[in-house]
Amino acid sequence: MNTIAMKRQGARAVTMAVMMALAGCQGTVPLLPASLGGSSTPATSAEKQLQEDEDRFNNTVFAGVATGAIVGAGVGAFAAWATGQKGKNVGKAAVGGAVIGGAVVGVDAYFTAKKEQSGRQGIRMTQAATADIQQDNRNLQGYLDSSNRVLAEGRARLATLKQDVATKKLSADEARRAREREERNIASMSSALAKAKETRAQYAETSTRLRQQPRENTASLDSEIRKMDEQIRGLEQNITAYRQALEVSRA
Repeated sequence: MNTIAMKRQGARAVTMAVMMALAGCQGTVPLLPASLGGSSTPATSAEKQLQEDEDRFNNTVFAGVATGAIVGAGVGAFAAWATGQKGKNVGKAAVGGAVIGGAVVGVDAYFTAKKEQSGRQGIRMTQAATADIQQDNRNLQGYLDSSNRVLAEGRARLATLKQDVATKKLSADEARRAREREERNIASMSSALAKAKETRAQYAETSTRLRQQPRENTASLDSEIRKMDEQIRGLEQNITAYRQALEVSRA
């Protein structure tokens, strides 16, 4: 096979690997809640802020390392092409790079990044990780504050809804459609809660690994993890309260 054909095959292989990597990352992309676009009922300012805060929190440091899969694919394919391997091998290298990149996404990739940052900036790895979780905690607190406001609004709507159904102001079908809005808000909160728990677990694993490193004191990082725990409990309480109000409206 000539050089041009090899390059074309290599390019196709890189494209396929990048598509595979992107497909693997799609699950982390938050969908716009129907309550903010899929319903005829306009979203309140609190609901809009909730979505904005969710988008901001979902953009955590750990979520960003998913691009490692894409980089891994490109590097693998290029290395194979540059060393004169055949087109078929270039394709295998690209796929292999994507697999390797995907495997290290998460704590492994994050830990490596903090080690490199420590070397470049002359700071402790723990210091770098603490700065990251502080940012994530600020974003999570913003989401929690928004969820408090949305919960208060939802409770008020559901209380009015129950009265309107009892006095025949609303039909059963109208009440069902009204409750769908609250269900979507609960789903948004549940999605953010899952992301928060995942992020918390990743920082906890990072802390465990850092304690095995010389001259690393994780006290400040662990303090921020406890703060994240408190925020997670607050969000869990809001979800529970919202679900209870929804069930009461059906009684």
